[in-house]
Amino acid sequence: MFLTKKVCVMQYHKKQGIGFLTYALNTDVDYEKCAVLWALSLRATQKQPCKIAVVVNDKNSCRSDLHDVCDFVITKPTKSVVNEMHYESELLNVTPFKETIKMEADMLVPCDMSVWLHTFRTMDLCITGRVIDHKNKITDDTKYRQFIKSNLLPNVYNGLYYVRLTEQNVKFYRELDRVFSNWQTEIRKYRMWENHKPSTDFAMSMALANLGMENCVMDHTVPTFVHNKRYCVGDWKYHSVPQPSDIIVNGANLKYPWHYHDKSIASEKLISKYKQHV
Repeated sequence: MFLTKKVCVMQYHKKQGIGFLTYALNTDVDYEKCAVLWALSLRATQKQPCKIAVVVNDKNSCRSDLHDVCDFVITKPTKSVVNEMHYESELLNVTPFKETIKMEADMLVPCDMSVWLHTFRTMDLCITGRVIDHKNKITDDTKYRQFIKSNLLPNVYNGLYYVRLTEQNVKFYRELDRVFSNWQTEIRKYRMWENHKPSTDFAMSMALANLGMENCVMDHTVPTFVHNKRYCVGDWKYHSVPQPSDIIVNGANLKYPWHYHDKSIASEKLISKYKQHV
């Protein structure tokens, strides 16, 4: 046990403060473009200066404006993974912060999230457990969560969560890594296992259950976000962003982070518009 603590101290002692982090690991999808827009939305809407970090495939060949808008641009670790989502298990190693607010890259933030810190800091790990529609109503996510609900697992949404550097959370991310690495064995413990390839939400849910940490998934007002999938919000056609604090979808002015999913929304035109507000 002493050796484990000593290794952790050596590995983590340089981490400081609190900040936002996202992964932008380009595949056939340009997540770096999404990450630029995400970071700009934070710069434009947070009332207090914030630190922002992004993890990319290679910091020396990523979009140059990521270096302009983010405080930290980090190359993904050298690691054998089952897919890109497996890198989530390295969060405590790659984050430069002692307290990290992790978000998905394809999100826009219209609100000041500093007011959420009181809720976040009541726990070492505080994960979104329910999501909302455009009118701030809790969504019925059964269509996408049958595996979770059938197996009575915690309803994890990794799209937005808070994590503090603690020994408990070091153990959690090690367990998350183990679940990803042994996916075919782990998934067979549950009903409907044959339907699911490795995914962050389900891997985190299983890791939390394995460690008895289900209470880290919050069924509160925050954290949450607008989950812009069809069966959560219904059909929608129109959106506009008059200014960073006003994201309007089908006439509703969003008050919470928007997980827009449709990557085409992260256009160069919208990025240029956000840059004018930063």
